[in-house]
Amino acid sequence: MNWEIAILQALQNIRNPFLTSIMEAITALAESLPLVIVLAILYWCSDKKKTVRIGWAVLCSTVVNGVIKNLIKAPRPFEKGVVKPLRVETATSYSFPSGHTQNATSFWASAMMIFRNKSMYILGITMIILTAFTRLYLGVHWPVDVIAGMIIGLIVIVVADKLYDEETGFTRWHVLGVGILAFIFLIVPIEKDLLKSVGALWGFVVGCYLEQNYIHFETKGTLKQQILKIIIGLGGVILVYLALKFILQGDLILSMIKYALLVLWLIAGAPYLFKKLLH
Repeated sequence: MNWEIAILQALQNIRNPFLTSIMEAITALAESLPLVIVLAILYWCSDKKKTVRIGWAVLCSTVVNGVIKNLIKAPRPFEKGVVKPLRVETATSYSFPSGHTQNATSFWASAMMIFRNKSMYILGITMIILTAFTRLYLGVHWPVDVIAGMIIGLIVIVVADKLYDEETGFTRWHVLGVGILAFIFLIVPIEKDLLKSVGALWGFVVGCYLEQNYIHFETKGTLKQQILKIIIGLGGVILVYLALKFILQGDLILSMIKYALLVLWLIAGAPYLFKKLLH
């Protein structure tokens, strides 16, 4: 613990406004909203199968991260009075392991595993290391948290990749398995962030199953069609979010359902409209 305190306090001593703005920008790239936007656009307009494979790995990793957090319930450095935190609004759950670091590891390591080229390796490794560093610089995680986030992220994506075949896609067994998982978490007392992750994974698997069996939308299109996809898809997310926020509020179970429906829109709802309106 002493060496961890020394590292965090040393990083706190080198803080300055310019460096802080860079650290906050990098850490934001590993948060849900930027990752969802990137994955959604790639899914709608580029490579459906590979994006689903990455999304599956990231969501599985997010759920595993939440489970471990809820089991260990480790306090964050600033809760122990070790450092003053920055961007504390991103520290919404327990400390171990680092969710941002694990998200970055899952996303970039999946991309490296799929595309296998030098540029992706360099970019991926750089982003993983930088994300881990930002969490220490901002004072919201212990060094052991980010190390564990990287290790667990790598383990999860390897296991998740074994549970999913890019050519076959999701089967009824995937839908059943994730459905059972969601039910279990509904009856076990856990915090809100984990319920959101489970809901998102549930909506993702159901959405992918519906799309690959009944919708079959095309990612290819003219520049105008691709722009319209993004406008319709992301605009729909905002409308669905606002509607569900008004209808489903307060209850943790409803929160899970809300995030499941949001992801279901991204994966199946928007593509259904694309097929009907743009092709």
